[in-house]
Amino acid sequence: MFKKLFCYTFIVIIGLFFSTFLYASEEKVGLDKRKELSVAIYNTNLALVKDKRKVSLVSGVNDLAFIDVSAQIRPETALLQGKGIKVLEQNFNFDLLSPESLLLKYLGKEIEVISTNPATGVEKLEKATVLSTEGGIVLRIGDRIETGFVGRYIFPDIPDNLRDRPTLVLKLYSSKKENTDIELGYLTGGLSWQADYVAELDSGEKFLRLNGWVTLTNTSGVSYDDALVQLVAGSVNVVEPQVRGMYMAKNVALAESSATDMIGGAKEESFMDYHLYTLRDKTSILSNQTKQVSLFSTPQVLVNKEYRLDNPFMVYKNLKAREYERRNPVVFIKFNNKEGSGLGIPLPSGIFRVYKEDNSGQLLFVGEDSIKHTPKNEEVKIKLGEAFDITVKGKAIDYRQLSDKTYEASFEVLLKNAKDSDVEVSIYQDLPNGWKITSENIKSIKENANQVLWKIKVPKAGESKLQVKIFVAN
Repeated sequence: MFKKLFCYTFIVIIGLFFSTFLYASEEKVGLDKRKELSVAIYNTNLALVKDKRKVSLVSGVNDLAFIDVSAQIRPETALLQGKGIKVLEQNFNFDLLSPESLLLKYLGKEIEVISTNPATGVEKLEKATVLSTEGGIVLRIGDRIETGFVGRYIFPDIPDNLRDRPTLVLKLYSSKKENTDIELGYLTGGLSWQADYVAELDSGEKFLRLNGWVTLTNTSGVSYDDALVQLVAGSVNVVEPQVRGMYMAKNVALAESSATDMIGGAKEESFMDYHLYTLRDKTSILSNQTKQVSLFSTPQVLVNKEYRLDNPFMVYKNLKAREYERRNPVVFIKFNNKEGSGLGIPLPSGIFRVYKEDNSGQLLFVGEDSIKHTPKNEEVKIKLGEAFDITVKGKAIDYRQLSDKTYEASFEVLLKNAKDSDVEVSIYQDLPNGWKITSENIKSIKENANQVLWKIKVPKAGESKLQVKIFVAN
């Protein structure tokens, strides 16, 4: 009786031991088990992926193959979350299945090869040993060594450590047997976004119809289907080559952020010291794809047009009378990013492209410029190009040396306008330390300690002239 009880107890203990500590066979956690996917994309070729999938766990140690993660995953940032689990080990298998990798895995091992007789078309099957893959394939076939073999290779199987898709292999401990959800989060390269702005200038050049687009680019090696996409605007500090701990941001600070419904396809909110844009609808970003989604749309933004020219003349000691090169002022359109001007939303950095209809109603491209991240209530200035019909030419008229440290110089600036409408040209002039304007025919505006501005009206098909005398003591 005692022996039977002892044997029964021993069998129960052994069974419990093996059920708890022996490894379960590897479970493949594929896309068919995905429940939710979200991707937060930064401006700097960086994204945070959160992928929730359904798994069946045994009590004890489990081996999971999390298939179809990004090929550019940063494994050191991976974080698996789920109730009652503890991650023991994780490995990213970036050695993907290919003819080259398969041959390399069979180095020193036996495979089969098929060659075809070119004269008869008869195929011949032989056993071969892979001797080398460096600089070409070297095979031992029977009692001969062959290079440059022409034919087909037959492999008995795919090695366990060679995957056909990017896979993160996880070894974890589960406190009980259950079907549950786990979420894998990680940082990856290969995903980026950029804002693109398409603006149409009205015929009077007073208003813009503005559409903001997000251009998403995916070179990470996998697709992200039906994902919640968030875009983070701002300069996030990243330590290269390793990035650690950023996943811990997860869903933080959203409770503290102030959300704004944008006019078009995204919701904007302040997020820590950045701005977060959440696309209203889930979207799919396919592998090796560039796609555009709407960020916002606004029908009318109040703008100003500026013709600007910097430094039509130079002020320096021992100046000689001279004429400066004729130049064309640069054309800018400017607007204040505020609600009163028809906008008033944070604008991510991107390319701003402007179009306008010609007299026949055809839309033509008139220029583009890049903008930096621009918060609300800041000015946006877009450089379009140079004005063809407006010219500016400066000329040094007189120079007098008054002492070793003082001198006086006179200048003239001629502005011509061949357009059929009046224009105003802004002349910005840099001046040396100790400057003073002693006379001018058009009143200047002091921009800063060493710069002045003249706003000069030039009539249609006419000209205007600026005359100025400057005293310098330095």
